Amino acid sequence: MKSVIVSFFALAVLTLSLDGLAQNQKLRLIQPSVVPVDEVKKILFIGNSFSFYNNGVHNHLGGLIRANDEWQVDENRLRLSALSGGYIHEHLDDLRYLLTKPKGTWEAVILQGHSNEPIEPKTHEGFKSSIKQAVKLIKEQQLQPILLMTWGYKGQADMGVQLANAYTSLANELGVLTVPAGLAFWTAEQQLSEIELFVPDVLGVNNKASDNAELTYRKVVRHPSNAGTYLMACVLYSALYQKSPEGNIFTAGLDKDMALKLQKLSWTVTSGFYKKN
Repeated sequence: MKSVIVSFFALAVLTLSLDGLAQNQKLRLIQPSVVPVDEVKKILFIGNSFSFYNNGVHNHLGGLIRANDEWQVDENRLRLSALSGGYIHEHLDDLRYLLTKPKGTWEAVILQGHSNEPIEPKTHEGFKSSIKQAVKLIKEQQLQPILLMTWGYKGQADMGVQLANAYTSLANELGVLTVPAGLAFWTAEQQLSEIELFVPDVLGVNNKASDNAELTYRKVVRHPSNAGTYLMACVLYSALYQKSPEGNIFTAGLDKDMALKLQKLSWTVTSGFYKKN
């Protein structure tokens, strides 16, 4: 592939040449102003299918924590509230209820929006407004709001960077942390192209009444494969525990070599994303 990562993580503002863009056109990545400080152990995830595929990213993260002998009863809690195809504004009522839980139930709430919500002309203002409302509610309970950066659809590198900037710029404006899962997907598509991070969605069936019946699939491929969910969990672990998951024996059923590659990449992306020049 022609895509090239140029000084990807060391600079305050990063310049990337992206496959599929007009010649000489470049996008610049925004550096986060908020970096991880303390371990976060009690987390409420607010998301959609991007988070609940493959038994849920919270369970993958829990597997990494437990496999590293870091899980403590009453000290760790991971729960996911998800709505298929959900937008942030659709979660606000549920969030208000979940935030009424007794003090100490959560330390942080991780917010993950609809796949293209932050960058679509018709939805991006609503996304920002809803995130601001959610962050306000979370901060009122003296909890930490965290944004979970999503990824571009398969093969759409420019979308990945647009989403990264949308999440990071909003996180900077609000003074909250963002977790660079989307950048990890972008990097893995370039550097680990042998690993399939996506799974296609079934659209229908051809030749239903014959012996040659076959499934058809949607053209846009966006949902995470098991490897994709595992990569997201590794990025979350890297960000929330501020250390590499490399060598962790929990692989979510992936081949050990594949899991190791994703572990290494997740730490490279995450530690570099937060690194100040």
